[in-house]
Amino acid sequence: MALPDHIDKNSTIWGNVKECVIFLDNGMQKVFSSNGTRGQLTVNVLNHHVRDSGFVEAVLKNYKEADGLSELSAICGFNSTKTFTRYFRRIFNTTPKQWILEMKKEEMIAKLKDTNLSLKQIADQLRFANVSYLSGFCLRKTGKRPEEIRNNQ
Repeated sequence: MALPDHIDKNSTIWGNVKECVIFLDNGMQKVFSSNGTRGQLTVNVLNHHVRDSGFVEAVLKNYKEADGLSELSAICGFNSTKTFTRYFRRIFNTTPKQWILEMKKEEMIAKLKDTNLSLKQIADQLRFANVSYLSGFCLRKTGKRPEEIRNNQ
């Protein structure tokens, strides 16, 4: 299967997934699918110990709403952002900032390709100060302007 150009071949984050099948240790399987009309399916593959599941769930549940690293750190039960960052790096294999930027990039690309939302609406939803910041972020992270991504579906 050829991967779309916007997907980093070494990434563990996959946006615009049509279907994902998870095989559980007990022999059961869970199928997640996207019909394309109710949003997108993004899969982030993390290999971690069971004891770290609560931390991973807290990060995934709260990273979008947290106003900065110190707030996310506190929400996840850490008093020190340095300790949080060290723990995060061990599990996610990157820094919290880089991971959040990657997630934001994938969500931005999906919104540009899969919705008719205006750039202003996308900027607001992704918590950019304005469309100019969205455009600059898009250009730095993808090498393309938002309009190019939207038109090159």
